[in-house]
Amino acid sequence: MTLRTRIVAALVLAALIPMAVVLAVPLVQAGKHASEDTARRLERARVQATFLIESQRQTARAAADRAAEYLANNHADSAALVRGPESIAGPVATTLASRFGLDGVEVSSAAGATLAVSGVADGALGTAVLTERRRIAAEGETLNLVATRLLGQPFVDGVGAITSGEARLGAPGDPQCAAPRVELAVADGAALCVGVKPADARDVRRDLLQSFAGVAPVAFLAALAVGLVLAGRIVRPVRELALRAESISAQHAGPMTLLPERDETKRMTLAFDQMLDSLTASERRRLAAERVAAWEEIAKRLAHEIKNPLSPIQLAVENLKRTRERSPEAFNEAFAIETQTILEEVASLRTLVDEFAQFARLPRPHAAACDPRAIVAQSLALFSARIAAMNVATAVDLAAAPATITADAEQIGRVLKNVIANALDAMEDSENRTLAVTAERVGDRVRFAIRDSGRGLDAEAMRRIFTPYFTTRANRGGTGLGMAIARRIAVAHGGSLDAEGSPGRGATITLTLPVSGPPAEDA
Repeated sequence: MTLRTRIVAALVLAALIPMAVVLAVPLVQAGKHASEDTARRLERARVQATFLIESQRQTARAAADRAAEYLANNHADSAALVRGPESIAGPVATTLASRFGLDGVEVSSAAGATLAVSGVADGALGTAVLTERRRIAAEGETLNLVATRLLGQPFVDGVGAITSGEARLGAPGDPQCAAPRVELAVADGAALCVGVKPADARDVRRDLLQSFAGVAPVAFLAALAVGLVLAGRIVRPVRELALRAESISAQHAGPMTLLPERDETKRMTLAFDQMLDSLTASERRRLAAERVAAWEEIAKRLAHEIKNPLSPIQLAVENLKRTRERSPEAFNEAFAIETQTILEEVASLRTLVDEFAQFARLPRPHAAACDPRAIVAQSLALFSARIAAMNVATAVDLAAAPATITADAEQIGRVLKNVIANALDAMEDSENRTLAVTAERVGDRVRFAIRDSGRGLDAEAMRRIFTPYFTTRANRGGTGLGMAIARRIAVAHGGSLDAEGSPGRGATITLTLPVSGPPAEDA
């Protein structure tokens, strides 16, 4: 599978998987959602049915109020009801029912005697009767008006149409009313039951799946298009990089045969591995060449340093031989002078050999607990006379130094002494001579810094300052091994020795060592 195909597939999956996850949650909870939807339908049916029943009750109350007011103000009808007979009182009840939209009207006296009746008084099966009672003062007597309004099938049909359910009027707890249902009391012995169609979880799932089926193709095509565009932009530089890596490998080594991989990333990985192998081999050759060049430089330096004292020795021996042959009486005097010269040059050669041997076979540090403040103090004390003679202002800050470190105190002291000696040499031609020495703890390390105000370091000196036999004091007897040995001591302790500076602005040499001591010998 190529990189382009993997990118396109990843983008398509990135588009579809979240949609599937979002879909899966409602599918799992479809039953719960269906129950909640059914509860909402029941509550909505309850509110609507209650509103319709209350509307009918308000209509019945308003009709009864108007009928009572009419009867109280119409003396003729009131007299007909009070005085009778039934043939005269009956039409009055019929008129009241017809005029005010009542299904039944009954008028009785204060004593309870019925004076007139019109319409139904009791509801038939499947109906409910709303009853309103009013007391009326008329013709010097008190009349009782009973107004009734019948709720029947038209009312039931209206409730069913508004609630979208199956409405039914019957006795409370009627088993014929379908569940789930809402039951509301309408009148004594009558209740309105509204059966609601329950929500089906299968319908919810089907709707969700249909929605997903409608959106998924669009998301798939969009992700596919975006993936093709992005994959092209991503794969192109990767392919070019792989080709470039192959080219570099071919330039740094012999012919290489890559595996027939179509996948750009694998091909690029193989190319980089081979390129790194080539570069590693090239680096080994470079390091070998540098080592050869370094030993050639050392050999030239040694030959030069040995040749210098050999000439005076040769001249001294030749002078002794010539004096013995020509002036035997002056031989003793010449012998004393020339042997002194020979001894001095031999001592110079011995010093050179000792320094070279010391550089080549520097012993491992003998680490022990020591006080960094004491090491600095002892190193400065060695140069106290020279510092005073040169009128050098010293600034020593050891307050932040740790109380104890694990190191070879003698070797660390040698590093500091070498750096201080170089600093004093660099300040010999300076007018303002300042030497600053600090020691502080930085994390798990101690850092010594020696800063001078001497001539500084140019680019060449910065590059070669730690190179063996590089010296700026060749005319003063410098061998060029001091700083190289100092760095080797620092590295052997698991630390570092660094230099920074610029011409005319002094230099700073920083020695950094681990507080816990040098690494183990097998580390």
